[in-house]
Amino acid sequence: MCNRVRQRRLGTGSAWRRVSAVQDLVAGVRRGAGVSEYRYKAFISYSWADAKWAKWLLGAIETYRTPAALVGQEGRYGPVPARLRPLFKDREEQPASAGIGSALDEALASSEFLIVICSPRAAASKWVNHEIAWFKTHRDPSRILALIVDGEPGTALHPAPHGQDCFPKALTHIVNADLTVTHARADAPLAADARKVGDGKTNAKLKLVAAMLGVGLDELVNRDVRRRALRARLIASASLALAAVMAVLAWFAVQARNEAQQQRAAADGLVEFMLTDLREKLEPVGRLDALDVVGKRALTYYGEQPTGDLDADALGRRARALHLVGEVRDLRGDSEGALNAFKQAAATTQELLARDPRDGQRIFDHAQSVYWVGYVAYQRGESTIAEPAFRDYKRLAQQLVALDPGNDDWQMELSYAEGNLGTFLLGQKRYAEAERAFAAEVAIVDALAAKTPRDMDRQLAVAESMAPLALTRRMRDDPAGARAALERETAIYRKVLGADPKNATAKRGLLVAMASSGAVLLAQGDIAAALAANRAADDAVGELLVIDPSNSQWTEFRVRIRTALAEILLYVDDLAASRSATVSARYYLNTLTAKDRHNHVWNAMLPGRLGYIEAQQLRHERKYAEAAERLSASIRHAGEQAYAADSDADFTMGLMLLLQGELAQKRGNDADARAAWQQARQLTGDSGDVESRMLAVRYIALDRLDQPVAAGAIAAALDKRGYRHPLYTQARTPG
Repeated sequence: MCNRVRQRRLGTGSAWRRVSAVQDLVAGVRRGAGVSEYRYKAFISYSWADAKWAKWLLGAIETYRTPAALVGQEGRYGPVPARLRPLFKDREEQPASAGIGSALDEALASSEFLIVICSPRAAASKWVNHEIAWFKTHRDPSRILALIVDGEPGTALHPAPHGQDCFPKALTHIVNADLTVTHARADAPLAADARKVGDGKTNAKLKLVAAMLGVGLDELVNRDVRRRALRARLIASASLALAAVMAVLAWFAVQARNEAQQQRAAADGLVEFMLTDLREKLEPVGRLDALDVVGKRALTYYGEQPTGDLDADALGRRARALHLVGEVRDLRGDSEGALNAFKQAAATTQELLARDPRDGQRIFDHAQSVYWVGYVAYQRGESTIAEPAFRDYKRLAQQLVALDPGNDDWQMELSYAEGNLGTFLLGQKRYAEAERAFAAEVAIVDALAAKTPRDMDRQLAVAESMAPLALTRRMRDDPAGARAALERETAIYRKVLGADPKNATAKRGLLVAMASSGAVLLAQGDIAAALAANRAADDAVGELLVIDPSNSQWTEFRVRIRTALAEILLYVDDLAASRSATVSARYYLNTLTAKDRHNHVWNAMLPGRLGYIEAQQLRHERKYAEAAERLSASIRHAGEQAYAADSDADFTMGLMLLLQGELAQKRGNDADARAAWQQARQLTGDSGDVESRMLAVRYIALDRLDQPVAAGAIAAALDKRGYRHPLYTQARTPG
């Protein structure tokens, strides 16, 4: 059985949280093709008088689905995403003299593009001009797009009639750093013209979409797309007509009980068509509005009938209608409404299952309802709802497998259940339970892949399931197990790329796996292998940057890898190569911070780690005063940025405090040295059940505080775990 819902699964975290040689992965959402580091795909800037246009644009872009042939291909901004959302437009016109509020400031900073709805009202709006000026001075001006809805686009040679110019001055003129707009003209941005005399709504939308996807307009506007657009209009019209017919039939069913059976049969037939064939035709063209009508009409019909009067088929259609409503609400960002719909669906499928507990289809249907309840609750951070739902989902999947062990779809359902439960447990730091779940997932997908070794999708499924298993083993201080999982993951990606060199999923996965392997190898003390792994990862990201030098994700990867290389090169006393790596990392980091001064990773985490390595380089040169000054700046900056907000931040802060104490001691200030080491010791807490890297910080702090007994106990624990990171082993070496 093929089912779209069960292929939607949770993920294990931002890929590059597991790249650094001394960083872990933290729980989050698995990144897909074209995922951006920005919270919003675009910020819509508009005059409140053009609010209807803003509402139309929001719906048109957020419901647009990229042609399947383009998804995952390399575009101007990286892998082409399947969807362009969310967009930000929730603000009302207000005087610009009040300045940009913190919420608006954050939204602008968190948006990849700025779309300006251009009209004479927008041109006169101080607020719109202010937003454009802010984006120009804080972000990449080439990411500003314009949509003309009224007025005339004036130019220097052909100015628009007085009062009719649609372009805000900030859009067409150079802006100073203080947000003042000069009289010097700048290059006009890409403009789509939604007016009837211009491109029209449809073509204007496609122009904006092509620009945001980073593909050519001709790749979107072709005969196939035109046919699909025509079909979408016909289907949407048919759906509304069918909904009207169904409403009439439903009315007759309520009003004329003597004709109930005949009317219900007709209405049920229409509902079945709407929830199956019509839905399958509407989904590929992204018509959320029509899908919403379908779901709501079906619910209205069944809502007029007592649940006890509904037969099994009718209950099944009611559950599918609730699923449809829930999915549409989820896609529109209404998680509360989605959760309520899925809870109702679960109650319906539960009643169906109670009528026939051994029916595989009813078990499967209820599993989908339960999964969606868990998924939306997980998104909302409601763990008390999510965990029971995920465990129930697993129990139902196990029932399916018990009914028919040879059914590959049932086996895959169980793998999804294990993976989703493991991801939830990983986020709860319940590592032992998470490892068992991920290991079970691997076993299932492994067995399925063995049946069809030439199916690259199944091979990639194995590789993707190895990644969270490796992470969990690393968090449990099992470097050998983590290394074995990563080696297998890497081998699969190489195999897939051998058959399909342009496979974007495999490229991205291999890059992350290589860098993650470097971290595991370094923790095991294999410096040469760690260096080789990071160099290979650096070569890979270099190839990606050649293709798309403006891609912020690839740029961040380079900063992380070269920072890791700089650290490893210090362990082999290659100071010149280490310094070259930090200079390069600093250059790429500056390009990121220039784009976005509010990104915590770019402006706090990465600078803190890089500053620590630069201070270590100065220490190697015996420039203790300069090293202390550089380190103090990094520590101060970390504090200002609220840097110590997670375990990665704690570890880097611990390293900086240890080095600060050493530098103070070398300059003869023993009191300051002990104070810094004591802070490092306190940072690691008192529990013995912590990560090895934090235990290593505790050991070094205790050793330098002349507490040999306590330090010896920590060393024994680390030796038992097989921890051999050079930072730790060098600290244990006398002299």
